[in-house]
Amino acid sequence: MLSIIIPAFNEEKRLPECLEKTINFALDQKYSTEIIVVCDGCTDGTVTICNNFKNTYTNLKVIQYSPNRGKGFAVKRGILEAGGNTRLFMDADCAVPIETVTNFLMQIEEGYDIVIGARGLKDTKIIAHQKILREAAGKLFGRFQKLVLGIPFHDTQCGFKLFTRKAAEFIFPLLNYECSYFDAELIYIAYNNKLKIKEMPVVWRHDGMTRMPIGASRTIDLFRKLFNLKYLHKKLPAKRNE
Repeated sequence: MLSIIIPAFNEEKRLPECLEKTINFALDQKYSTEIIVVCDGCTDGTVTICNNFKNTYTNLKVIQYSPNRGKGFAVKRGILEAGGNTRLFMDADCAVPIETVTNFLMQIEEGYDIVIGARGLKDTKIIAHQKILREAAGKLFGRFQKLVLGIPFHDTQCGFKLFTRKAAEFIFPLLNYECSYFDAELIYIAYNNKLKIKEMPVVWRHDGMTRMPIGASRTIDLFRKLFNLKYLHKKLPAKRNE
């Protein structure tokens, strides 16, 4: 079974289209699926919208709690409550089309533990870009992150990642970060524990409604979290032996 986890914080505007596309895809597959929407302290109509879709797709599960804890907390909660042998998390804006998971599943069958979308790969197609300065800053931070953490991956932050059950149940209990920087933490843990990780090109569309904070305080916080990762996981191997 494939479990699809969608973290959501006040997503009443974007979630209906995302759920419609994801459910249509799920119903068209020969394998079994479940969709888990994690309502991370939602105060709008997100939960009601999810419940309305249960008439169309009975394997839709809604997890809700309060207050808001952050994307990392939401994804971790959904992943660990999932029942699938493969577990995908994706964003509520459907920045990467759900159909992409088909190619990802093929990589799992080839023996990979984790398959991650990467916007920096040659064959990735960016349909709608972020603002120029924000995109440039993200690329620069990504290069610096590779040097600090010693990981070879182009893009840790793309919100489309697939895991085997074994990999998910090993990595996610070890996560400390509840914010959006949990992506880098999980890849750092996986790489240093010699899990097989495959980067894949994606079709990606930036959603102008994104609520990701920007500014000096956000930048300082990211660098603090980056340098703190090695301390948080100091028992991990210093280097990964190929």
